[in-house]
Amino acid sequence: MIFGHGDDTYRYGDKVKMNFSSNIYQKADLTELKEYLSQHLDAIRNYPAPVAQELEEMIASKLEIPANMVMVTSGANEAIYLIAQLYRGWASVIPQPTYHEYEDACKMFGHLISYERTDDLDILPQDRLYWLCNPDNPTGNVILKPLLMRIIKQHPRYLHVLDQSYADYTIQPVIRPKEVVNCYNAMIIHSFSKKYCIPGLRLGYLTASPIIIDRLRQIRQPWTVNTLAIEAGKYLIEHDPKVLPDIHIYLTEAQRLKDELQNIEGLMVMDTFTHYMLVNIDWATSLELKNWLMEHHGILIRDASNFHGLDEHCFRVAAQTPEENDALAAAIKEFKRVDG
Repeated sequence: MIFGHGDDTYRYGDKVKMNFSSNIYQKADLTELKEYLSQHLDAIRNYPAPVAQELEEMIASKLEIPANMVMVTSGANEAIYLIAQLYRGWASVIPQPTYHEYEDACKMFGHLISYERTDDLDILPQDRLYWLCNPDNPTGNVILKPLLMRIIKQHPRYLHVLDQSYADYTIQPVIRPKEVVNCYNAMIIHSFSKKYCIPGLRLGYLTASPIIIDRLRQIRQPWTVNTLAIEAGKYLIEHDPKVLPDIHIYLTEAQRLKDELQNIEGLMVMDTFTHYMLVNIDWATSLELKNWLMEHHGILIRDASNFHGLDEHCFRVAAQTPEENDALAAAIKEFKRVDG
């Protein structure tokens, strides 16, 4: 789904004044990182290392796990597609609604896909992949850590792919890699893009057993992670700048936005454990609302109708600053007066 993601600012250029379509905080202060990268621009004259070994060792040290359990990737998506490729032709369970790239990757490599309907599960082979986005995108749901640990341990023949890209946007505990260091049926996908608000650099990593990591390395292309992304990763691991608001304050503001939207007649906002939320609009389609907001206010939201299991009335927004959140609510009220 190349063109079906949020954050489609490339369609609108400088017309976008407020971006609620991406789940990334838009006001992150990246001054220090940009200053650091500006001092390392000459690195682009040379090829990057075929494997980002130094960065992987730094990540492993911070996570307190062996370095052979870490593989740096070009964003979380490279990890997703490599896993699907490695287990080509397997059965995959992908509970819905969730991030669409799991399904796209599995279809590309011939997986038998179930959306966790019981009739499907009955016919699947025992060896299968479970794809779990936690926190989930687009719902913001979180599987409680004790339950998830129990699922992993009770199903040793299932390979659990845990995408924890949004772990820094919730106060709910998630699994730490060192807690599953002896679990050979769990892989965790991590995202620099989300934690440090740098999606344009395409930087993520996977933690898994050394056997899985080694097999993944055998099928990946060299030089998939560019030099500046590697340099950024080393800086971020070493300095860990706080680019996000305090999570408790941020989630309180997200709840305020949720309440504001819920008070608009015709909107139903789903519960969430994160700063982003799904909304259902009953008097128009999500695409109509998206187009109107862009045309009249330069506000970009995520039309969520292409998520499996959702319909044309669903959209997703991620809380931003209080002023921007107020502007979004006011604009939707205006749209209702005009169109509702």
